[in-house]
Amino acid sequence: MLNTNDAKDLKDCQPVSRREFLATTGTGLAALAATGCAPVQQDCIEADSKQGDTPMAELRLTAGGYTPKDFERFIEMRLGSGEPVYWYAIGDSTTFPDGNMFMRTEGYDTGRLHSFDRDKNEAIGMTRKLIVMRDPTSGELLTGPDGEPAWVSDFTYQLFTMRLEDGFLTYESEQGSGETFNKAYGGLNRSEIQRFDGMTVFTTPVNYQIPPGAMSPTPEPVWETYDFIERSHHGGVKYNCLWAGSFPLPPFMGGGRASMHAYFKRYDRFRELPASIRDFVEEHAQLWKEPPRNIEEIRELQQ
Repeated sequence: MLNTNDAKDLKDCQPVSRREFLATTGTGLAALAATGCAPVQQDCIEADSKQGDTPMAELRLTAGGYTPKDFERFIEMRLGSGEPVYWYAIGDSTTFPDGNMFMRTEGYDTGRLHSFDRDKNEAIGMTRKLIVMRDPTSGELLTGPDGEPAWVSDFTYQLFTMRLEDGFLTYESEQGSGETFNKAYGGLNRSEIQRFDGMTVFTTPVNYQIPPGAMSPTPEPVWETYDFIERSHHGGVKYNCLWAGSFPLPPFMGGGRASMHAYFKRYDRFRELPASIRDFVEEHAQLWKEPPRNIEEIRELQQ
């Protein structure tokens, strides 16, 4: 259950033609995922550049730097305080290293806070996400040989446990079911926080290995980096994120690697999302209208 006594205070703080691509529907391209913290160390450097007559904020030379208050702010930004939040994104996918754009993407991650333990600096969040594939020129939905839209529907849930450990934001995630169930860990010694005038950037790198399957006949490494941004805006705060990742191209696309990139904006209600994604969800993906309601729902999805 949500610890409302704690949660309520969180606000304080190889090139491919389109025909080849359409020959196979969505292949489970992964995107999005996760996310951590302790006393600020005095090992910063001051940027040489200045904006007008005002020096830029000091930037940390080393990773880490999260305080318990930073951890609370991050959890509030990433997961809210109990009600669903929606991280809407648009992005692109290009072949590497030649940089040919073969797809645009649209989608979102919706999540909610399950619990927050201030004494332990630990939070549990429940999310699910979808990614819709679009033509890079027209923006139209890409379709498979069956005529149905091409979209990534693998992420019916993700369960995150996030912690503050020695100044780092760390995470443990669960996803998949049956033989595809897996856990991932990360953040220690690599997550970091950078502070600017009116803006804080919470960076959470994610590295894992895709098992043999549709994406690749052999295990392939994947990396992702999320830069979650909290910025001051008319007396309040706004939340955004920049994301980048590197993934293997599936064999039917000639193999090799793909680079992906996306821009995120947080919304607090499904009805606030752009109509392009709302209409898709209403017709094709009703489950994704909100995050999992509780741990019991997730355990059923894991079967």
